[in-house]
Amino acid sequence: MILIVDDDQTIRLSVGLMLRQAGFEYEAVSNEDDALTAVRREGLQLVILDMNLTCSTTGRQGIDLLRKIKILAPKVPVIMLSAWATVPLAVEGMGYGAVDFVTKSWANRDFMAKIRKALADADRAAGDDAVETLDSTERHAIEKALRLCDGNLTTAAQMLGITRQSLYRRMEKLGIK
Repeated sequence: MILIVDDDQTIRLSVGLMLRQAGFEYEAVSNEDDALTAVRREGLQLVILDMNLTCSTTGRQGIDLLRKIKILAPKVPVIMLSAWATVPLAVEGMGYGAVDFVTKSWANRDFMAKIRKALADADRAAGDDAVETLDSTERHAIEKALRLCDGNLTTAAQMLGITRQSLYRRMEKLGIK
């Protein structure tokens, strides 16, 4: 689920329509309290965060909310959104963990590309946290050695630092043909 946080209903509807057409589920909220409630729920994949949730144009509200979101959900990517974009604001947001910055008004194709990239990067990072089993690690090492040696068991065993017989037994155990 993608969370849209913007005080402007037109923006929430526009971003929501763009996401729906791309096949994404989303929730749209207009204030900090609702945003923090949504961030605490399971299944959050991305936050699209307006930098100004009132008539202010400093971006401080967005930066403060970004910091809170990153405390509650540090691995969830956040894309900042602002009509009052400045380079210092974007740099500060990136320093607090935002992954990208989009200015209003945007090109849907470019915005969707940023959303897809943020989601793909988050998926890749989540995969880096997974611990591979020993069997899986051993299987990958054997398969790689066999590929590099064009299937020559003697050379692959030498590469792995084991005897040919040990390699054959491990291949049999792991079901490698």
